[in-house]
Amino acid sequence: MEMNELKATWQMLDKTLERGNRLNAEMLRRQRLDATQKSLRPLRLNQTFQILFGVFFIVLAALLWTTKPTAVSVIVSGVIVQAYGIGCILTAGSVFSSLNRIDYAGPVVSAQTGLAKVRRAYGVSVLVAGLSWWFLWIPLLMLLAGLAHVNLYAHAPSVVWIGIVIGAVGLSGMCALYLYSVKSGDTHLRQFAERATFGRSLANALRQIDEIRNFEKDTADLSS
Repeated sequence: MEMNELKATWQMLDKTLERGNRLNAEMLRRQRLDATQKSLRPLRLNQTFQILFGVFFIVLAALLWTTKPTAVSVIVSGVIVQAYGIGCILTAGSVFSSLNRIDYAGPVVSAQTGLAKVRRAYGVSVLVAGLSWWFLWIPLLMLLAGLAHVNLYAHAPSVVWIGIVIGAVGLSGMCALYLYSVKSGDTHLRQFAERATFGRSLANALRQIDEIRNFEKDTADLSS
């Protein structure tokens, strides 16, 4: 009888301990998920500014159309600048859409999948709104000259062609550096390239989700 009572007591303590571990794990999971959401706030703010930035460039192109330009190079520069503004708005909207679809209430895998989609959307946003500046400054300069009724390409074509060469070299160099960081075994270099490309906010969110995933995996292994 005493042996059965002792066994029952140990079973009850074991269940209590297991229940406490589950509660602690859930609390930690919730705290980490909350921290993940907070770490993404700068990314949301960044995309808000990007939308405003896009609106500014659309307005700038609209001002050019009011001057009724006739030079083909000026018209092309206006089209490129306006397309850039639209691209900024569309890609920022895509990032916002991906952020709003992250399922924090479901399994961690769902949040990981959601963040992976945010990462892809933000990668496109960086390409359109950021890396394009290696070339975008050229049509922007031509547009600003066009507002003053000056055809920059007609007066200084070398500025345009030299700018294109500089942009091609600079963009190629950045791409080569990123690919090298991915393929090399240097963890610090890869992390630096990831933060430089995708931003600290998204990198921190992905790291926190990975930590939750690893914690749950370790907890499951210990339980089994």
